[in-house]
Amino acid sequence: MIVGVDAGGTNVDAAVVGEDGVQETAKLPAEDVSATVLRDLFREISDGYTVDRVVVSTTRVLNRIVQDRLPSCSSVLVPGVGLAVEHAFAADDNQVVRGCIDHRGRVTESPVVDAEPRHPVVAVTAKFSPRNPSVEEEVAEELEADVVALGHEAGGRLDFPGRAATTAANARSKPAFQEFREAVASATEDLSFNAPVYVLRGDGSMVGEGKASDAPASTTRSGPASSSVGLLALSGERDAVCVDVGGTTTDVTPAVDGYPLTREGYEHDGFSTFYEGVSSGDLPLGGDTRVTEDGLARRREDYAAAFGGEAPAFTDALNVLGAGVGDTDASETAFADAGLSEADAETVVEEYVAELSDAVESAVEEAEGSPEVAVFGGALAGCLSSRLEEEVDLDVVVPEHADVCGAVGCAAAKVSVRTEVHVDSPRGRMTVSSVGSRSKSVEKGRRYSGEELHDVVVEETVEETKAAGGDAGVEDVEVLDVRRFNVVEDGKVEGEIADAVARVKPGIRWL
Repeated sequence: MIVGVDAGGTNVDAAVVGEDGVQETAKLPAEDVSATVLRDLFREISDGYTVDRVVVSTTRVLNRIVQDRLPSCSSVLVPGVGLAVEHAFAADDNQVVRGCIDHRGRVTESPVVDAEPRHPVVAVTAKFSPRNPSVEEEVAEELEADVVALGHEAGGRLDFPGRAATTAANARSKPAFQEFREAVASATEDLSFNAPVYVLRGDGSMVGEGKASDAPASTTRSGPASSSVGLLALSGERDAVCVDVGGTTTDVTPAVDGYPLTREGYEHDGFSTFYEGVSSGDLPLGGDTRVTEDGLARRREDYAAAFGGEAPAFTDALNVLGAGVGDTDASETAFADAGLSEADAETVVEEYVAELSDAVESAVEEAEGSPEVAVFGGALAGCLSSRLEEEVDLDVVVPEHADVCGAVGCAAAKVSVRTEVHVDSPRGRMTVSSVGSRSKSVEKGRRYSGEELHDVVVEETVEETKAAGGDAGVEDVEVLDVRRFNVVEDGKVEGEIADAVARVKPGIRWL
C-alpha cells in the first residue's frame, strides 16, 4: 500500500491507496504540521496495512513565501569571467568571490573568500558548477553559516543568473522544509514504518526526500500538483479543468491528455526559481476566507465558525444557505453576531462563483479548448459544483474521495527526474546532473554518434530515477535535447563536447 499525505495550510489529508484504489482516508485540522499531527493521522489510516511507500506534498514553503516569512539570504557568487555579475544578484546581500571554473569544468582560478556573509542562510553559486562542484564545496567550507545551499544541487542548467536565483530560493526554503521533513521522519519512526518517504514536486513528479531536501524550492507548486493529479486519477478524465477548494486558496489547473499542463519557473516578490511546475491559477479565496459586510475579505484569519473559528467565513455563508458543513448552528450564530444576513451569504457565494468561473474559463483557453469537464475537489466541492455548472460551459464532476484529492495525488504520482549529461571526452570526463551532480570517467577522445549519446542519457536517467526511488525503464524516458561539437586543439580534433537532457515522463498510476 502507498500512503499519500497532503499537508495544506488548513488541513492535513491522508489516503491509503492500493491496487484496488483508495482504501482509507482521513482529514485533520492543522495550520502547522507537527510530528504529533502526522502521527495521529498515520495511526488513524494505516492500521492493518503493510505500507510500501509514503509520499507527501506540502504547502509549507509556499505559505511562507506568500506570507513573507522566509528568512533573508546571503548569495555568494563565483562568476569567473565573461559575465556582468550583477545579473546574478538574487538576494538582499550579494557577495562576489574571486575564482573561476571554465565551460569544461576546469578550475582555472582557485576561490578566495575574503568576507563573511551577513546572514546565517547562505547560497553559494559558481558558474559552470554542475560540471565541477568542487569550487562551491570549497567556498562553503570556509563560511560560517547555519544553512547552505549549493548551486550544483539546484540542477544541471547552465543559466547562471537563473541558477543563482534558484539556489537562493533553495537556501531560504531549507529551514521551513527541514522542519516538515523532521516531523514526517519522527512520525514514521514512532509508528515503525519500514517504508521510504518521497516528496511531490511542483510538476507532479516525486523524488526521494533526500533529493527534495537539496532543492526544497522545487516543492513550491506541490499543492496544486497533488490535487490536480489526484482529481485526474479519481475521475479517470484526461482532458479537464481541475478545481481544488482549500481553506486558504482555490487552485484551478488545466489538464490535457491525462496530465496537468506545466510551465517553467516560479516568481513571487523576489523569490524566483527555474523549476517546472503545474500551470495553476490560485484564487486567494477558500472555505476559511473571512466574510465582512463588504463581501469576501480575500484573506484567511482563522477557521470558519463551522470548524471552531470565531468570525464568519465563506464556509459559514454556504451553511447559511443550507450546505450543512460542520457546525451549522455556529455558522448561523457567527453570521448573526456580525450583523450579516442570508442575502449577504448569497452575495459572497455569487462573488466567489463568478471569480471561479472566470478562472475556469481561463484554464480552458490555456488548454486550447480541450477540456469539456471540470473535476471538483476539496471539502466544499459538493456544495459548489451545481453553481459552477450553471456558469460555465462544462460538465462538472465531483469524484468519490474528492475531499482528499491531494493525498490521493501523492499516492498516484510517478517518480520522474530530469537528468542532464555533459561529456568532455578530451578530458575523459562525464558529469551527470539531476537534483545533485556526480562525475564519472569516459574514454578520452571518444566521439559519440547521436544514437550513442541518446542511449547514454537514457541510461543515466533510468539510473537517476532508480536512485530517487522510481522503477522506470528505458521506454519511460523522453530525450529533450542533444547537442555535440568537436574540440580542436593545435589543428587536431581531440574529441568532443556533448550535452543531452532527458527525463522520465511525468505521469499517473491510474486507479
